[in-house]
Amino acid sequence: MQRDDCINGTISIVPYNGTIAIVPYLTTKNAKSTISKTNGTIIYSYDKQISIRYCEPKGRDFMKLCFNATTLRNFEFGEAMRFIRNAGYTGVEISLNDTHLHPLTSTVEQIRDAKKLCNDLDLEIACVAAGGPALLGETPYEPSLITADAKGRQARFDAIRKSIELTNHLSCPVLNINSGLPTEAVPPELARSYFMEAVFALIPELGPVTLVIEPEPNFFVGTTAKAIEVIREINSPKVLLNLDIGHVFCSEEDCYDAITLALPYTRHVHIEDIKGNIHFHEIPGEGDIDFQRVAAAVISANYPHFISVELHNHDQDWRRALDVSHDYLIKLFESA
Repeated sequence: MQRDDCINGTISIVPYNGTIAIVPYLTTKNAKSTISKTNGTIIYSYDKQISIRYCEPKGRDFMKLCFNATTLRNFEFGEAMRFIRNAGYTGVEISLNDTHLHPLTSTVEQIRDAKKLCNDLDLEIACVAAGGPALLGETPYEPSLITADAKGRQARFDAIRKSIELTNHLSCPVLNINSGLPTEAVPPELARSYFMEAVFALIPELGPVTLVIEPEPNFFVGTTAKAIEVIREINSPKVLLNLDIGHVFCSEEDCYDAITLALPYTRHVHIEDIKGNIHFHEIPGEGDIDFQRVAAAVISANYPHFISVELHNHDQDWRRALDVSHDYLIKLFESA
């Protein structure tokens, strides 16, 4: 479609994944239309003889920015949410842990109270993360879906299933998991079988939730290429990718190409900086990543969902993590 004759300030008709989505940014001049509102969305019905021209929004129009509350895990849940909202974020990613919400101990009433608090703050719950290192015990990330012990695998499966219930109670659309660390006791093909079996068994439990697999450095699913291979084999719209930008720079070659190839499979994005390919989450703009190239890839892919700042190792520098990340990323996408 042509891209001329556009004016700012209203809407655009944007093709996405083979459908027509209506986005409140741009429209065409001289279009005869009627206006209706559905769930707060303004929808224009154009005269059939009007030629609708495509107008692509740029930069910040594409970015929905949230903050992963794991950085604030030492604060009470409500206080943490207020810090995030007051820093300018419109969304939050809730990492499950002992201090905020936990899939095995939080009551339905506590979960609903958390949802109400976020609604009152106008803070959208973008994602729930169920892959924290201490969720099920002192040994990081254990037991996992690929651990040798069957009882351990079942414990992780049950925790994810309870996390799905929690995510649904929050009316959150996305749940994040990881594959677990490989061990010598479980050969790669057996680990793959364990993981795939678990994911297939979780799909009927999801309801409206999308399960996103996050590649973690040195994990069984440790790269975007491996995650895409798994996602393609599962072949379900309910199982997609959590693209962690920093992890790409710890684990992969041709990092910018890897990001571009991964974005069509991506439902949620984590963003942080990396120095020297070391897996330590730095505040965006304070490491080696060329975020101008990352932003260009995100915009080119028409990625429409939240980008989540994930700085779990900045719990002692949380204020700067909140503020500097927000300001840097806003300016980055405004100039993209």
